[in-house]
Amino acid sequence: MERNNAEESQLSFLSEAEILLKQNKLFEALNFAESRLQKFPWDIDAYIVAAHAFIIMNKTDDAANILRKIEKKISDLSTIYIRLGDIYLEKGLYRDTLQCYKKYISLNPDSDKAKEIAGKIVRLEREEPLIAESEENDGVKTKPEFQTVTLADLYIRQGHFSMAAEILETIIQNEPDNELARTTLETVQAAITMQKSTKIDAAQSDFLIATMTRWLENINRLKSNDEKKK
Repeated sequence: MERNNAEESQLSFLSEAEILLKQNKLFEALNFAESRLQKFPWDIDAYIVAAHAFIIMNKTDDAANILRKIEKKISDLSTIYIRLGDIYLEKGLYRDTLQCYKKYISLNPDSDKAKEIAGKIVRLEREEPLIAESEENDGVKTKPEFQTVTLADLYIRQGHFSMAAEILETIIQNEPDNELARTTLETVQAAITMQKSTKIDAAQSDFLIATMTRWLENINRLKSNDEKKK
């Protein structure tokens, strides 16, 4: 019952806020959002309504401040994935640990904490218990190189090519014979060079990311098929 009431309250707020914005009652919309935040400080929708009003008013600095607050809220909330990951790790649930850690990185790709967690993932994916678990569940022996590069894949899918390159370079330093990491790094470096040498817009950037993602999916599928044949 409480959940239904909360959902109804949220829908009612969004409906009324939308009406105020459409009617160009911007100060009323701001006050409405502020009132909502006093009751529910973690209501992201209320922040978005306020930012929307500021954008219409051409107050871009105020809108940017709102967006920074939203990012801070999301970052604060997402630390739960680290805590859950640590708990799973203590219990020996390696796959669940990786899922939580990677989820945190996907929400905070540029943070210093994300780099620290990325290092933990790289170390964790080389541990024997994880490899044994993969063999038991999949019936297929999966090389550590195939698992470890998935972290770089995550950065690539988000367009963070430089961070992906850092991860891949670390992998190659530890595993000089890691062909998948080396091939992926060469492609990432080519994408970085393209970005620097050519001024590309958002649509072209999205296309580049999509192309890189498809390439990775294809190479991963080929590697997987090759492992099964062996």
